[in-house]
Amino acid sequence: KVMFPMIAVVEEYRQAAAMFAEEQTVLAARGIAHRMPPLGIMVEVPSVAIVPEAFADAAFFSIGSNDLTQYVMAAARDNAAVAHLNSVRHPAVLRLIAAVTAYGEREKIPVSLCGDAGGDPASIPSLLEAGLRDLSVAPAQLAMAKAAIADVSV
Repeated sequence: KVMFPMIAVVEEYRQAAAMFAEEQTVLAARGIAHRMPPLGIMVEVPSVAIVPEAFADAAFFSIGSNDLTQYVMAAARDNAAVAHLNSVRHPAVLRLIAAVTAYGEREKIPVSLCGDAGGDPASIPSLLEAGLRDLSVAPAQLAMAKAAIADVSV
């Protein structure tokens, strides 16, 4: 798999995918055995989360919870003055996560979540309610995440 980060508009995704297609042609012309990897995107920018259907050609979506939250809430993670706004559990962030997840489910595009929220026991119930079923969790947070998941009924 190849995942493109910080995609903001569909043209960026298409340009990156076209570069891979060009290389496929070069490899084939040289007689080099190859296989096109699945190409997906990080959903980190609100413009992508608002219109995921524009990225229907992507093989998968990975929601970047840290950046998406920061951009939706206009709250830099390293700015203590706005730290209280930096929550993946804010309804605006959860609505976008749910929309991307629902679109992915409807169109059979796998959706996962990476970032700190995936291992945060306080965030896990909201993420599961938003439809996510694939969370990235740091090894040190695995036991707490597992316990939080066990407490949720969706």
